[in-house]
Amino acid sequence: MTKNHYIHMIIVALALIFGIVACAEVKQRRKNLKRIKYNKEWEMRQNWSNYEVYKIWRPDSSQRGAAAFLYKIKDDKVILLDNRWIPVTTEELKARTNIHEGVWSAEIRGYNEELYGYLIYRGSDQPSVRIIDEKTVRLSYHYIRDYGL
Repeated sequence: MTKNHYIHMIIVALALIFGIVACAEVKQRRKNLKRIKYNKEWEMRQNWSNYEVYKIWRPDSSQRGAAAFLYKIKDDKVILLDNRWIPVTTEELKARTNIHEGVWSAEIRGYNEELYGYLIYRGSDQPSVRIIDEKTVRLSYHYIRDYGL
């Protein structure tokens, strides 16, 4: 075998190793976001005053509605969010904001499987949760554009 052939084999092996490690990392982040088998959106809307509620708009101005709602349990635990999340503070604001397609519900779990809150989101998006410490998690929300909708 030539030297060039060995170099190609090493490159392929490294690509496989990096791919496996990346998939394991994504699986670990999604482990802390446990999907609920039924849609919890209307239950959460009725009890929304028991939570700190945040929403994130769809970034494309031609598409209407919100991309997700976060219902954080009111306690000393912290969910770190980026600056795209907007607090929902009034019943009027909550009533006129909806997710217009494929809604999924998930529990946000932290250290020792403690419940931090609920995420109601579009099924086509890719949220993930990373544990920072015993009282803190970080919610990352990756919006997937659906140009056909």
